[in-house]
Amino acid sequence: MRPPFRPLARFGLLTGAAAGAVEVALRASPRQGLGAAEVATWLGASIGLGTAFGLALAVAAWIVGRRSYGLVVAGILGLHAAVNYRFEWVLNEFVRDPRVWGGIGASLLLSLLVGLGSDRWLRRVLGASGGPLRPLLRGAVLAGVGLAFLRANGPAGHVGPRPSVLVISLDTARFDRLSPYGHAIDTPILERLAREGVVFDQAIAAAPITEPSHLSLFTGRPPLATGVVSNGTNLGDRPELLWRALQAEGFLTAGFVAGFPLHGKYGWGQGMNVYDDDFGGLAGLQMLGLVKAFNQVALKEHALRERPAARVLARAVPWIEAHRDTQFFAFVHLYDAHGPYDQPTNAALGPAPTDGPALALPPYWPAPDRRITSPDWLARAYDNELVAVDAAVGQLLAALGPRLDETIVMVTADHGESLTEHDYLFDHGDNLYDPSLRVPWIVRFPPTATAGVRVPCQVGGVDLTPTVLDLVGLVDNVPREGVSRVSELRGGPCRELPVYASTVAGRLVADPPTDHALRGQGRKLILHQGGATGAGGAELYDLVADPGESVNLAPNEVSDAMSALLEARVAGATVTSPELDTETAAMLKALGYTDGSTE
Repeated sequence: MRPPFRPLARFGLLTGAAAGAVEVALRASPRQGLGAAEVATWLGASIGLGTAFGLALAVAAWIVGRRSYGLVVAGILGLHAAVNYRFEWVLNEFVRDPRVWGGIGASLLLSLLVGLGSDRWLRRVLGASGGPLRPLLRGAVLAGVGLAFLRANGPAGHVGPRPSVLVISLDTARFDRLSPYGHAIDTPILERLAREGVVFDQAIAAAPITEPSHLSLFTGRPPLATGVVSNGTNLGDRPELLWRALQAEGFLTAGFVAGFPLHGKYGWGQGMNVYDDDFGGLAGLQMLGLVKAFNQVALKEHALRERPAARVLARAVPWIEAHRDTQFFAFVHLYDAHGPYDQPTNAALGPAPTDGPALALPPYWPAPDRRITSPDWLARAYDNELVAVDAAVGQLLAALGPRLDETIVMVTADHGESLTEHDYLFDHGDNLYDPSLRVPWIVRFPPTATAGVRVPCQVGGVDLTPTVLDLVGLVDNVPREGVSRVSELRGGPCRELPVYASTVAGRLVADPPTDHALRGQGRKLILHQGGATGAGGAELYDLVADPGESVNLAPNEVSDAMSALLEARVAGATVTSPELDTETAAMLKALGYTDGSTE
């Protein structure tokens, strides 16, 4: 016998609203860096979705007609139990694993048993007037709202004796496509930074892949030392991270990232007071159980994998403005220049040419783009992405306001991009040639960095962290291979040291084969997996006579000293394998970081 619909509907609405408010309260954290308005919007969205879901369950339960109240409870419990289990307990396991589908099935079954078992009690407690349960549900809504605001409240920061630090990473920004490095492109913000600061002309990344390169930037250690050579790798405990050292000295730390390889699930949030890796347009929405369940069906990669600069700025700029008078460290990651180049800002570019043979573009590019026939058009589209990123950097500098001159500002990149060199079209990650390894590095800090200085010799991305620590006057006992470049910032002589770089030669496998390079004294040696020199096993280039790396001098000529040094480092290195579930593998494949294998 069907119960009356109206009280059942009221029960579904109240139960869904309570679940929505409580979920936000449980998920809210100071690390999200949300303001009061954002928490209120998040609560509104969650309560709205919860009431809609509760009402839908009430309608379905009324149609079934038996144990209707229990079915509503079972539906709400089952959804949240299954989603929580999947994303909190077995996140890095494949769906086909019995621990995944078995646990989800057990969660749903247990929720159904609890719901159906409570139906008679619910009917009796509710009664004709609703009994005490409705006030309790209303109280749960109010308690959830209050707790959400309380839990989201983070530290305010304080004025300290050291300068603040802003590090901006322009993902996939090739150095020689920017105007401070001679390219005819309109990047006025970077030009201003170059005039007012120091430009490193030969900054070399430690990897042509996002996660391992950023780890080297912020630890001062190359992949041969960190063990991380592939995206999708769990960092583990990393006390050597730059912001952990700064946080220990009283800095308020924050990170705002735009790409999935730097998601907090891999450990990037450790040592951060705020770590914003929420790629949705509405803060917190992607964390909700209903949205996660919907994404599993509606999104190919089951979750958002990146966000444009505008969304990063919407979170980073208010935070910087609110804390610019305190002692802070902020890391801002801008992903727009990463392919596909889908945000052209110059109307004069015109539509993409598609007449004739299509270019062999990376498979992760969407099908319409893979019909493009002109490399010149794509190179200009890439330039337009850099123009947009330059404007975003300007907004970040503006957020510093009167504190700009008192803040250490560094702009760099994790890696570059091949724009057809070595027949490698508009991609990165598969080789260790200079188009993917040479990056910009510009430092502005008037008290130390002499305006207009250009540093000609080779430096490494691993030098960023030691340089920041030196600039803020902090000495730690963490072993780092990079060196401080403060002397060069002051106009001193450039000290050239060898730079190591690594990349996976096979993507997302349990034991990835890895290529390594040693660059120094005008030469570069590349050892392929196995480390054996000789035909096919090594490449050697004279970067002075052959900057395009077109003539491989090996095996006819081998630099014995370089080979011995690199082989010794490779022999002592341990590579950490990525930990991937189906969702993660799909998202990294969509970003071009996998060849399609998920095993």
